[in-house]
Amino acid sequence: MASAGDPLIRYAVVANKGGPMGKPQLLSEVSRSTLDVSNISKVILEKIRSDDHKMTYTYDAFLFHYIVSEGMCYLCMADEALDRRIPFEFLEAVKNRFKSAYLSKWNTVTTLKSAESFTTELKRQVDIANSGENDIIRKVKKDIDETKDIMNKNIDTLLTRGEKIDILSTRADELNTGATKFKAQSKTLHWAMWKRKVMMTAFCVFVILLIIFIIVLIACGGFKFKKCK
Repeated sequence: MASAGDPLIRYAVVANKGGPMGKPQLLSEVSRSTLDVSNISKVILEKIRSDDHKMTYTYDAFLFHYIVSEGMCYLCMADEALDRRIPFEFLEAVKNRFKSAYLSKWNTVTTLKSAESFTTELKRQVDIANSGENDIIRKVKKDIDETKDIMNKNIDTLLTRGEKIDILSTRADELNTGATKFKAQSKTLHWAMWKRKVMMTAFCVFVILLIIFIIVLIACGGFKFKKCK
């Protein structure tokens, strides 16, 4: 199915170049456009030669493609972005369907009423062409585009995951650095605490020894130790 925004065939018409007074006669017409395409196509049809040939006219952002075959003209208007192969394949299909519908008298159909029943078939051919269901090249291209989209999404996912892994790796490095710093600081603190403990112990021993010395000194009657002799 064609999605919104896809280039499409917007208008199609089958006309007899040998109509009354030598003017082209519109036999079957289908429009999927908001433009007044019918009047534009009439002007173009009058300028088209009657001999067998095919050509494309440009109008604004649209292209008018046509095939003239044995006095009959098969014309369509399509978006400019649509591959020209598709409109011409569509016109060939319409031409063959029209010939099959009217057998040997197809090139004698000159009134809209006589070809009225073909309009349903023309609408169907427009829908088929726009859906791309018979277009192998368009299907392959669509499959390739879808594959590209999936690959791009996968790459984006991988990149996103890679960014997350990088963030986690950075955070792990930061934690490792923090742990190393903490370990170093812990060792420094432990060493400082040990030194302080040793110094406190030495000071306490010194104080105790000093007190004992003072007590002995007093008990022995001074520095001459008269009482202790």
